[in-house]
Amino acid sequence: MSVHRLRRADGRHIYEVRWREGGRGTRQRAATFDRRTDAEFFEVSLRRAKQLGQLSSELLGSNQTLEDFISEWWEKHAVPMLAPGTLASYAPSLDKWIVPYLGRLRMRDLTREAIDGYRASLVAAGAGAPTVNRCLGILQGILQRAVEWRRLSGNPVAGVQRVPHTRSAAIDARSPEIVEAIRAMLSPQDSALVSVLAYEGIRPGEAFALEWDDVLEGSGQSRKRLLIRRALSDHRLSTTKSQRDRAPELFQPVARDLLELYDARGKPNPRKLVFPDSEGSHLRRQNWRKRVWAPALAAAGLTYFRPYDLRHTCATLLIYEGRTVNEVARHLGHADPGFTARTYAHIYEDARDRRVPIEKAIMRARVRSVFVDGNERVAVSRRHKTKFPANQAKPTRGLEPRTPSLRVKCSTS
Repeated sequence: MSVHRLRRADGRHIYEVRWREGGRGTRQRAATFDRRTDAEFFEVSLRRAKQLGQLSSELLGSNQTLEDFISEWWEKHAVPMLAPGTLASYAPSLDKWIVPYLGRLRMRDLTREAIDGYRASLVAAGAGAPTVNRCLGILQGILQRAVEWRRLSGNPVAGVQRVPHTRSAAIDARSPEIVEAIRAMLSPQDSALVSVLAYEGIRPGEAFALEWDDVLEGSGQSRKRLLIRRALSDHRLSTTKSQRDRAPELFQPVARDLLELYDARGKPNPRKLVFPDSEGSHLRRQNWRKRVWAPALAAAGLTYFRPYDLRHTCATLLIYEGRTVNEVARHLGHADPGFTARTYAHIYEDARDRRVPIEKAIMRARVRSVFVDGNERVAVSRRHKTKFPANQAKPTRGLEPRTPSLRVKCSTS
């Protein structure tokens, strides 16, 4: 370990500190400074770090700004390891709420006090509780990587209290009767897709990536469980959100819908998409939502809601059947059963004394009626739809749980 005075091409002198991380035979490293005093101070710091058992990377990293580390983290970890959709959701938070507030701080200055001050600054700037908590979660993940890379000795965000908030109660878990009213307005393929979304509870991106091999056995019979092995994210195939395959139970009414679609298509190749676009490629979520989903809701006389929200119907039906939190979380693909418990706590409370098998609830909805407007109802069966006067049946009471939504803005630049 030594300090060397060097002359640059422009005639200016700089001072270089050289050292080896592991002694003789290891790669030599170097850092340059404009002033001798700075170089000597750094050399002393290196010697002290070595005595304390630290690596020089910890010392160097502590002088790095958070903005520089985030750029390094994005290139080395985020781009190769995270799904495109995750990158798209992280970028706005980084650009608007994290880098402008903390980017200039050195890593060594990221203390618990600094993080508490950052949280208070976001609240004062008008950021909502979900935004603040999301930023803290993203920052905690980034700094955990800094700990693993020996740039920090500890994660200052770990254990920081999140901002309390009451979840929005604006989204209903639509009843099977409502789902059937929507399906009655759709083509066979789109009707089967809504059936999969509502009764199997898979995410739209996962449904768009389904192949017949994920649905059917080699003999052409339906599987006992769906195979969820991939998802469409930002128009590209990727892993599922939890980055793990799963196999939710395939309920018989949904299996019949898929088998009918399979037969109507002429029993296509097992590697073909179950829900392709007109050219045989993956559906584009925005196009399908605009051209198919929204018109179907309007035709059924329903207020617009996201296709994603159909997952809540499946969760509700599973809970009313008596499934445990862990079983529901596993079926929906939630990595944290605690999230499932928090999101659907009110439904578990309501379903305590009610037990309805999910397949029975679906089939009952397919022969019952729901209001479409004030004068008539639509009776929906699995194969056809007919209308009959309003006085021939009583309306069916639906499910009424409420769950939150999360705004995601896309920007990967």
